[in-house]
Amino acid sequence: MKNIAKLASAVVVAGLLTTSAFGQSMKVTLLGTGTPILNINRFGISMLVEAGHQHLLFDAGRGVAMRLHQAKVPLRDVDAVFVSLMNSDHVTGLADLYASAPHPTDDGRRTAPFVMYGPDGIENVAAGLQLMLKDNNRLRLLAHETNPGAIGIQAHTIEPGVVYDKDGVKVSAFLIQHGVTEPDYGYRVEYKGHTVVITDDCTYSDNLTKNAKGADLMVQSVAIASRALEKVDMDYANHFYSYLANPDTVGKILSESKPKLAVLAHISLYSRHGIQRASMDELRSRIAEHYDGPFVIGDDLMSFVIDDSGVHQQPYNADVKFQEPG
Repeated sequence: MKNIAKLASAVVVAGLLTTSAFGQSMKVTLLGTGTPILNINRFGISMLVEAGHQHLLFDAGRGVAMRLHQAKVPLRDVDAVFVSLMNSDHVTGLADLYASAPHPTDDGRRTAPFVMYGPDGIENVAAGLQLMLKDNNRLRLLAHETNPGAIGIQAHTIEPGVVYDKDGVKVSAFLIQHGVTEPDYGYRVEYKGHTVVITDDCTYSDNLTKNAKGADLMVQSVAIASRALEKVDMDYANHFYSYLANPDTVGKILSESKPKLAVLAHISLYSRHGIQRASMDELRSRIAEHYDGPFVIGDDLMSFVIDDSGVHQQPYNADVKFQEPG
């Protein structure tokens, strides 16, 4: 436990240095770390990967447009969105993102079609967005409040393998296990010799750990019922643990994958029978029982820089989640 604290502290201290000192290669920002469970502290699951001049968004849960705004990333600059699976909490933020990006703003307006990659069904999402906002687009075009080029959507149905390769940035999709929900994809992003691996809802699988090995940064989902709740109603907890990685399983995944740094996101916190959700201290200690490497419990708007000197967590204050960007 002490070793983990020292390693995590070293990561944080390193992040206090300016990113320019490292010659930034990739930056990962956790825009949302939540689940379908409503939680004002954790918006819907979404991560932004900045590599070179590209801005790649992985999943788009509720509030993603607001979090991009808080992260000072213009909506027009999102080059592509990669969806993991067709569950609602991974796509509900797409409508706001698609509708808002072409609006007149101080930082410019989107002029190009909206680009999405995802499993079979992504074409239904694209068609649904365009149908839902058909009259909005018509009216805003009449009022010159949107750009004709930005109302189109390019949807790409993916299969395992390389799904995106542009200007040195390569994104590969690989299958992960989420019970009866199929297909479910994890993503591996590679740029200038560095790798970020992103998972969503999943439990352990050989394919996950195989594709995650060698990652500089691994974003891993986790589900937890407190020990108090498990003691009272283990059947309830096991229902979720059958298709989501509990702390023990996360420890196994990380021990086999061995990323330089792991960060937990898409954090499912369960409560029932009047028993409160597990604390972050309990989550941390239970993972540490099975994994002795460095990991961070993610929070909305945390960011990490990956370059030749390592992985560096950037200074973070949770108050930023509730503030208008300066």
